[in-house]
Amino acid sequence: MSVAGRVLTVIVGALVVVLGLGGLSLILSGESEPEPSPSPTSTRPVERTLLLQVLDAEGYALGNFVLGVEQEPDSTTVLTVPASLLVGAGDDTRTLGMTPKSTDTLAAVKGIGATLNLRVDAALTLDRLAFAGLIDAVDDIWVDLPTAVRLPEVGEPAQTRTLGPGWVKFDGLAAADYAVLRLPGEDEQARIARVQQVVGLALEGLPRNAERMRQLLTSLGSLAQSTVPTEELVPFLLQVRWDVNFGDARYEVLPVTIVRDGVRPASIPAPGALELVAELFPDALLEGGVTG
Repeated sequence: MSVAGRVLTVIVGALVVVLGLGGLSLILSGESEPEPSPSPTSTRPVERTLLLQVLDAEGYALGNFVLGVEQEPDSTTVLTVPASLLVGAGDDTRTLGMTPKSTDTLAAVKGIGATLNLRVDAALTLDRLAFAGLIDAVDDIWVDLPTAVRLPEVGEPAQTRTLGPGWVKFDGLAAADYAVLRLPGEDEQARIARVQQVVGLALEGLPRNAERMRQLLTSLGSLAQSTVPTEELVPFLLQVRWDVNFGDARYEVLPVTIVRDGVRPASIPAPGALELVAELFPDALLEGGVTG
């Protein structure tokens, strides 16, 4: 054996002895090799929320919907909030339906937060023509009318048109007028049911891909006011669209107690309303949780 070979053999033998003694000392001391640190666990994505408001021809938000999306598992919650709900407005209160008339563009967002302890990440407000444009973009909608409905025409001279009964294909303007229609003697729950039906059909017909969704939102222009850039709305509405189409959407109406009746009533959250909000949006509650 060469000199280099003998030196290599000695070094290997010394390493074996050292490693063996190290292992023996661990056994004698009753200690084992330290366990590897566990990898960090992934955190659950925070629920995202959007307040969608649909205005009538007078700028009153007759349709108000809090949309919440969860990613694990994929699901969407649609909570209809009556326009009559009284929400905080500085040192005063106003109905949710009146918030679009405020100079504060976040009036509705702040009002929902203060009244329902619910975090609203963004708001999208559609006036009559913007909502009509949305319906036209999803290729109109079909509605089964149990009785004939007379829709008022906005403009001069004032006219009306009658639709139904039976299945009727609504274009954008007809759908917008039907959704926020006020019929003599009709209570708020009936109006809520109608606007909820139309908005649900609109969500179901939203574009299937990001580029078309982006084009739709851009085409609405200044008639659709958003508190966040369009790029933030695109992925949110895409998930809403898929959840609605695949049956992963839950629809609820916030229960309220009417405190002022009339054409434009006022209401406060009914018993159990805040508990319902906490159940529907567990990851979007403001600090303090359910109160009252």
